[in-house]
Amino acid sequence: MFKSKTSRYIIVLILCVAFSGCAGLQRKFTRKKKEEERQAPVIIMHDYAKDLRVEELYKKRFLFWRSWHGELIDRMGGTYKKRIECYDQTVMNLMEMEKYLRGELASELKPFIEDMKSISSDIKEKKLSKSEQIKLKSLLEKAKRSIDKKFSYPKVKDSLELRK
Repeated sequence: MFKSKTSRYIIVLILCVAFSGCAGLQRKFTRKKKEEERQAPVIIMHDYAKDLRVEELYKKRFLFWRSWHGELIDRMGGTYKKRIECYDQTVMNLMEMEKYLRGELASELKPFIEDMKSISSDIKEKKLSKSEQIKLKSLLEKAKRSIDKKFSYPKVKDSLELRK
């Protein structure tokens, strides 16, 4: 029936074209529906009261300070990098808390920040002896109790303001 190779190729080619169809060509030349333009969403910005923001910011910083300070106390015997991270976060959060305090309370917090900075070199030593760990841990626990007692939110809520 099919004696030559070229006639076989032609028949196979015709069958391939017949079975594959021209759906791609048909899609190419049909009209597409126009898309409706969507309206842009309207975003209304609310300016919340400054006092509420300051209170929330102070509460957040105080909570962060408390957790990082507790972590620092727990990690005194732990790894060097974690101890440094906890120390840096503790000092940074204390300095942020100071920004939100007014006048006399800000000056009362300053010595605690200075005390924390003064033990920086001790904390940042690679290896601490057991006696150094115990000494630093007791200093940190004492500072935590004092700051918790004097600078908790209920004690300072009347003295909050945003300073730069």
